Amino acid sequence: MTSKKEDYKNQKQFSEEGLVLVSTYTMMSFSGKRSADTDAVFEMIKKREWGLLILDEVQVLPAEMFKRVLDICKAHCKLGLSATLVREDDKIDNINFLIGPKLYEANWLDL
Repeated sequence: MTSKKEDYKNQKQFSEEGLVLVSTYTMMSFSGKRSADTDAVFEMIKKREWGLLILDEVQVLPAEMFKRVLDICKAHCKLGLSATLVREDDKIDNINFLIGPKLYEANWLDL
């Protein structure tokens, strides 16, 4: 079942158990003007404490724009995914500080 942002204008509905939010780094870290409905939903996202935050392409997380997502979405647990845990700068070690150490790595041939 999918929902529209209009469905979450009422904060009581937004606080129900089992809520899943799917978004992008760009949408979450956008600092420009938003519509009134989007802004209301965004404020509820910021107020809620999420159980699990899954970050795909986690190698981009040390960049300032993407790091804002961690300030916006509070979560008990963070899981970062990446097929290429490589950066061209020296900020790759910041991932350990931001979400924790690498827990699993597999060779693509084994997969």
